[in-house]
Amino acid sequence: MERKRHITIKGHRNGIAIHFNPRSGIDEVLGELEATLQEMEPPSGKIALKLHAGTRYIDEELSRQIREVVARHGVFYIEELSSEVMLTEEAKATYGKKTFHYHSGTIRSGQVLDFDGSVLIIGDINPGSEVRATGSIYCLGTIRGNVRAGVEGWEEAVITASLLHPKFLAIGEHVLASDDEELPEIEMGCAYQTNQGIEMTRLRQVMTGLKDAYAMELQRG
Repeated sequence: MERKRHITIKGHRNGIAIHFNPRSGIDEVLGELEATLQEMEPPSGKIALKLHAGTRYIDEELSRQIREVVARHGVFYIEELSSEVMLTEEAKATYGKKTFHYHSGTIRSGQVLDFDGSVLIIGDINPGSEVRATGSIYCLGTIRGNVRAGVEGWEEAVITASLLHPKFLAIGEHVLASDDEELPEIEMGCAYQTNQGIEMTRLRQVMTGLKDAYAMELQRG
């Protein structure tokens, strides 16, 4: 009977990639990793390891155990330690702002909507209403209410609308409010961060890099 393989080794240009068998027990994986590194260990030099756990979650304890095994064989070092699995909290922190939502209908005075990620609103955002998003806000309609994008500090967020004339607009920590001065009314308008603060302009005038980011985010949705 062929011996069950607990790890699979593949060479790459800059070192060695090692894939863990998700059906093997972790003790079996670590044992075979230890034996393999001992067999392969040259007398000198430095060899990068890319360790892939597949569908096995890498918690702090498992990460510590793997690093201890590698550390016992001095010529090897971990360049990458990855898994296809992450906790809900980790996924939210990593991908939350990239999540795309859709809302159809006018947002009326007194309504406050919050979105974890970016949102496409098909309708108007009326005076007295507010939309908040950790990502960007895209409105196929008129914005005359309050809009806050990048509310958790994402400075790359943008706000666009068929007609952009907000009472209050914020991106990340930066704010524009018509209490201080009347905000402009811009057809096909876009607001985004620059080194000088928030810029409001027509969408076609936005730099190519920002338009590319906008398109990429739509594709992710």
